[in-house]
Amino acid sequence: MKLKRNYARLIIVLLAVEVLLVFLVPLLVRCDAPVFLVIADTCVIVTLSLLTPYLRMRLLLCPHCGRGVARPYWKASESHEQFCVKCGKPFVFDDEEDAYKE
Repeated sequence: MKLKRNYARLIIVLLAVEVLLVFLVPLLVRCDAPVFLVIADTCVIVTLSLLTPYLRMRLLLCPHCGRGVARPYWKASESHEQFCVKCGKPFVFDDEEDAYKE
């Protein structure tokens, strides 16, 4: 069983959007934007900061034991090789070569 690279990319994109929105708040305040825009931006930031770790814990679980969590990487690389902390088996994404037998 393999992890899906698209899930890892989704988590990375959500983190990037969250960081951009955090930098947007001071600009909205400085430009005297309506208060509801600042509140809406803050609500989206809080939602993303809760949603992103939740999705990581649900979508990037170890396919073998279901307890370890993989770190998301945008693309496959030999330097990104990682193993489950609980069972010790490798995390293999669907776009990687079959270097490990399941």
